[in-house]
Amino acid sequence: MTSPGTPRRFRRLATASLLSVLLLSSCGPASETSPEGAEQSAGSAEEDQAEAQAQAEAEARQAQEAALAGPGEEHRQRAEEIVAEYSTEELAGSVLVGEFASTDAAPMAALIDELHLAGSIIMGGNVPRGDQGVDTETLAAELETLTSGAQDREVPPMISVDQEGGLVTRVDAPLTEWPTPMSYGAAALGSAQDGDDAQSTEDETDDDDALARSGHRFLAAELEELGFTTSFAPEGDVTVGAADPTIGSRSFGGDAEAVSELAMSGIRGLAEGGLAGAVKHFPGHGSVTEDSHQTLPVQDASLDELRSRDWVPFAEAAEAGVPMIMMGHIEVPALEEGTPSSLSAAAYSALRDMGHDGVVVTDALNMGAIVQGYGGDQAAVLALEAGADLLLMPADVRGAHAAIVTALEAGELDLSRVTEAAQRVAALQLWQADLAAGELAAGPGAELPEELAVEGEDASEAEADAEGLDSAAETAQALGRSAITLVAGQCEADLAAEGIQIVGGSAQDRSRLATAAQAEGITVGSGTVVNLIGESSSAGGDIAVALDRPEVLAAADAPTQIALYGRTVESFEALARVLSGEEAPGRLPVAVGEDERGHSAC
Repeated sequence: MTSPGTPRRFRRLATASLLSVLLLSSCGPASETSPEGAEQSAGSAEEDQAEAQAQAEAEARQAQEAALAGPGEEHRQRAEEIVAEYSTEELAGSVLVGEFASTDAAPMAALIDELHLAGSIIMGGNVPRGDQGVDTETLAAELETLTSGAQDREVPPMISVDQEGGLVTRVDAPLTEWPTPMSYGAAALGSAQDGDDAQSTEDETDDDDALARSGHRFLAAELEELGFTTSFAPEGDVTVGAADPTIGSRSFGGDAEAVSELAMSGIRGLAEGGLAGAVKHFPGHGSVTEDSHQTLPVQDASLDELRSRDWVPFAEAAEAGVPMIMMGHIEVPALEEGTPSSLSAAAYSALRDMGHDGVVVTDALNMGAIVQGYGGDQAAVLALEAGADLLLMPADVRGAHAAIVTALEAGELDLSRVTEAAQRVAALQLWQADLAAGELAAGPGAELPEELAVEGEDASEAEADAEGLDSAAETAQALGRSAITLVAGQCEADLAAEGIQIVGGSAQDRSRLATAAQAEGITVGSGTVVNLIGESSSAGGDIAVALDRPEVLAAADAPTQIALYGRTVESFEALARVLSGEEAPGRLPVAVGEDERGHSAC
């Protein structure tokens, strides 16, 4: 870990140094000693060896964490050299991430080349599909086309996506499908309770977060294999529950410290899988009551209130070191009245004061909170001037590029400010390329020192194996089983002895539950009514199952109520097991009606 504001240096650990220490501690000049002296000498040598081994392992883990945290000094220095050669047009483009509106990436690749854009984002409409879901072969080819738009550059393009799991999933099956991020919060609480009657130790907390790190690592690895470099995830937002209309189950939960731990596990997991991540959305979107996609939310909390709740995950991320943090579109009068945080110098200063020295990326600049009051082109200039480094999805990327060039040439936008932003973005892209290529002390394919290696695997893989999480499928299955929560009803009751009738949900939801139930020997078509509840469905039936956010159960009158936190195959398999009498080990990560966070009927 590094202190706030200190550049994180990439360090390779020399195993030869460790070997020298071990040899010196166990060898020395021959001398005559008594048996007791020899025994003491041997004991001392063993202690020295153990101490040297522990020190070497600590240094190796430090190097690994530093590599996962973002660009090192060599990336920053190279970025400065590269950006120093940029023209004004190249400088303006290097801080912009554009979007396009089809599955044909060729026009976007040409635009990346023409405007020298930092890269492109892939949205749902850009993902080619076939009879079996996502056409991964065609998608990989399209991403390669995007990359070719910058083939003559030393800085590789950013090929990004919003891939959180649950409701925000752009690339789904045949890639592993992941439930909502809130499922990790439910699983971690259940694990902590099992560990020591809710009195978890620091070590147990680390174990509780193993699912989040493993899940994000496998999510990233599948995306990186297709050609992605960046996922704008995970959420650092602390949800206030039902009053939060936007984030909901996208959040890990309603407790700031728990969200902090899971967000750090998530972004470290993404890096281990080869992707740059971004903790989002500072200054916190989980406690405002309007959606910034539609309008500008106003956060009326005081700075003290924000520091004790919404800002906790971002402060801890900044202190630990993360490659990127996303700035949301939220007005915070306590910082700057009347201005979205993404255009507010006070908001960027607050984040920098926490110690974040990596990239700050704006939320999409085509959202209602921005375009309604600031237009697309001028917002890009204002965001850079305020302190943004990377501008995501301006309404018109060509117009935004022209506005930045004009502002620079007229002296209305400080050249040093845009240069600083471009350097941070270039360093991030250079770091991610090295990370994905296994060139650092962490990441896919990295050659790690023996202190962190177990039969050729890196530390994260070894830890995952210890938890039975050595594949994406096993992790997804473990997450589904660990997260499911019995909110009301009798624990370990056979709820499907007379069969089940499935209502609510989508056709896919009902089909997946029917398949899972039949595999458990449950008759489908008659018997207990299982009502699958989405965001706004009615909550009747014998068994009410919240598929996404659990708060919908507050209005349920069903005697048995279950929070599932996802619609994946594995989630429905877990539900079928609970219907058959298995325990539901998860716990509510957010309050639901009168049931407090941490509640379970089991």
